[in-house]
Amino acid sequence: MQSSGAPVSIKGLPVDPSYTVDVLPPAFVSDEPDTSFATRFVYRAENIIKSPVNVARWTPEGRWLMTGSSHGEFTPWTGLNFKFGTTLTAHDTAIHAMKWSHDSQWLISSDHEGVIKYWQPNLNNLKAFQGHKYPVRDLSFSPSDLKFVSASDDHQLKIWDFRRLKEDMQLSGHNWDVRTVDWHPHLGMIASGSRDKTIRVWDPRSTKCLATIKNHGDMVTQVQWNQNGRWLLSSGRDCCIKLFDVRKLNEEVTTFVTKRQVHSIAWHPVHETMFASGGSLVDKNKMQSEGSIEFWVTDSTRPKACVEGAHESQIWSMDWHPMGHILATSSNDKTTKLWCRPRPGEHLPTELGGLDVDERIFSDPVNHDAAEQMASHGKEAKPAISAELKSSTAKNAAQQSPLSNEPKTSSAADDTHRPPTSSTSLQSANVGRVLAKLKQDGMQCLPGLSRPLNLPGLNSLQRPPPPPPRQTGPMRNGQRPRSHSRFNPMQRSPPPPPPPGLPPSGFR
Repeated sequence: MQSSGAPVSIKGLPVDPSYTVDVLPPAFVSDEPDTSFATRFVYRAENIIKSPVNVARWTPEGRWLMTGSSHGEFTPWTGLNFKFGTTLTAHDTAIHAMKWSHDSQWLISSDHEGVIKYWQPNLNNLKAFQGHKYPVRDLSFSPSDLKFVSASDDHQLKIWDFRRLKEDMQLSGHNWDVRTVDWHPHLGMIASGSRDKTIRVWDPRSTKCLATIKNHGDMVTQVQWNQNGRWLLSSGRDCCIKLFDVRKLNEEVTTFVTKRQVHSIAWHPVHETMFASGGSLVDKNKMQSEGSIEFWVTDSTRPKACVEGAHESQIWSMDWHPMGHILATSSNDKTTKLWCRPRPGEHLPTELGGLDVDERIFSDPVNHDAAEQMASHGKEAKPAISAELKSSTAKNAAQQSPLSNEPKTSSAADDTHRPPTSSTSLQSANVGRVLAKLKQDGMQCLPGLSRPLNLPGLNSLQRPPPPPPRQTGPMRNGQRPRSHSRFNPMQRSPPPPPPPGLPPSGFR
């Protein structure tokens, strides 16, 4: 951390999980987007009736996460301990879209039969009407919340008056299913993406198509405006994510190429240059496998971080917490998962050499930058933990006394081929695995320390101090005062026996 008055930064925190308390919310480090990659697994949420989860949305204040399933159920999950309150049957068919109004007072949802419903924050359903004859895939509010737009498989978009429940106009021009729509956060512009591989930008006042973008080679899965109002982001099944400038929509500013079909994207609510994407691999038989999460920054065409195997199937929806520290993803594998920022020291893959993929993901996610640094050491950078500790212990015994002030010299070649020391492993979150390995190898000290260290199970325990004597009140008329509770403090159970290896009480 830097001194008061200077820009706040959390990049310089020591690589140790004990410094987690010094990690500030993303709003305090808005110029450091690489500190908000949510690569650490937090919680796996499943409904009682398991079905694919099509959409996940945080409430505007961030206290609840709402999910909509293929069985037409709403499931609210608390943002504190991620427990669900109750399950509500909201629609008769699969839920495809949910959208909160900007004033946080209304929630609209749509299903596979084209029904649109109005909900209050307490999930009280006030209105329901038939919006389209075919499934409604996406919804979006206008900046004033007076109107909203719906996208459907009938190749059309409809603009609705929210309070009067009346259709204002239709936007026609797509030749296939309209899969996604997003209203500009400040201006009168609507962006839509279709299965016909095109993106169209509309004027909601005149139903005029302002621009037609044909830069994708396959179905457009999602479009989303940036909060700054200048950028439009789109994703498709052509394994590409494209960034457009509102001042020149016919040419993309940047193309982000990935090896996965992208099904969902989400701009970060604080870092305007950062976004996340959810994709899935496709094999030769056109079968889609596990879903992965990738984190991007607009100044680079490569992903900055990736969580491979985050889900067992496609990731249909993702949404950032309003504070930007938690990412929620919903998938076709019938689960909703939550991800947060890693603690300091958890990006180091020193201890993950022989672990399975699941443990590598859900215990200590690997960052791309850290992986490249580790790859520079060559194959010697991944020795076994026990051999690493023994070599460090032997080296420590051969060194001079720590009281010497002479500087240590080492050649550049030695630094290039030197594997990471075991202290890096001890700084990660899995300290228990290292301690268990120490006990198995019969070692009584840690590398870098010249005297034994008190480790659990390796040294004798110390007897805790005896409790102070209990004081009782004065006697009245030969009787002690009566207790106001049914519990009598004088009738206590005998103390537990001392731990094994300690002398009995009273022994000197």
